[in-house]
Amino acid sequence: MATLGAPLRTLRALLRELRHAAGRCYRDSPAYRHVLAAFRAHRVTSEKLCRAQQELHFQAVTYLCLLRSVREHEALHREYHGRGERSPQEVAGLVGFRLPQQPGGKG
Repeated sequence: MATLGAPLRTLRALLRELRHAAGRCYRDSPAYRHVLAAFRAHRVTSEKLCRAQQELHFQAVTYLCLLRSVREHEALHREYHGRGERSPQEVAGLVGFRLPQQPGGKG
């Protein structure tokens, strides 16, 4: 099994992805409050050792992967998704061709 990395690094990356998803007011979102509360509740202190810390960290890494994948998918979709039907001149220009000129200046 691969190592999960530091929980603080995961928390920061998770909050960064939430900021990308929610915009400027991400700190008002229920997801932000839930993530912070969960990480605070499952942190290891000198008085106790939380048995579910690895489980929470694994869930956080999984959720982080989901948020990143959704953001990257949306970026790829915006870049490569079709924009409807194009004219023959535009399609020819996309592949590097020029259409021949018709007599009488029609083309």
